[in-house]
Amino acid sequence: MLVLIVAVLSAALMAGLTPQGLAELLRENRQSWAGWIAEHPLQAALAYTLFYVLAVTISLPGALWFTIGAGYLLGAVWAIPVSLIGVTVGATNIFLIARYVAGERFHHRFDGRVAKFAAGFRRNDFTYLIFLRMIPVPFFLVNVAAALLGARLRQYALGTLIGTVPATLLYINLGAGLGELLDAGAMPGWSDLQRPSFLIVLAMSVLLAFVPLLHRHWREKS
Repeated sequence: MLVLIVAVLSAALMAGLTPQGLAELLRENRQSWAGWIAEHPLQAALAYTLFYVLAVTISLPGALWFTIGAGYLLGAVWAIPVSLIGVTVGATNIFLIARYVAGERFHHRFDGRVAKFAAGFRRNDFTYLIFLRMIPVPFFLVNVAAALLGARLRQYALGTLIGTVPATLLYINLGAGLGELLDAGAMPGWSDLQRPSFLIVLAMSVLLAFVPLLHRHWREKS
């Protein structure tokens, strides 16, 4: 299974499915795709969702660019559910694969401090996962570590879904704004990052990042 994932990832990278390659592909073909997407929004959303799930499942580098691409191509209305489903299902696939390969009871092999940490992680896996999805920790590392530490599937999936909302909204806003600028014949600049819509989402992301910490502090006091 691991060999298959590595093989698919290698083939994708050799075929040019890198963030840079995809960005160039989007830029060159957006006008021709825009008409088809406008006529078939549901089919376009489903196709992009499948691509997103596959890209995250094989851990294709640059997942944030896929979210930006969703906003760029589909607009915010479709890009939000597409990106959240894609990232959650893809991450859950990695979680299940890692748990299957290592063994569902792998965490029982830990001892000492590692065992105590793993037990604490399992007791608060939902809160930990929300927090880990909001901070700049490698996405693939969180997926595998959660499986090895014994996180529960339901808590893992919900924590991933909720924890990725702020970043998803932020990057979709960037992608949608980029599409609007290019349609208007303008080039994006620093001033575009100071638009109210961008700053509001950024502020929401910062505030939501503290939610897990506040929740943990409240539980310790109660």
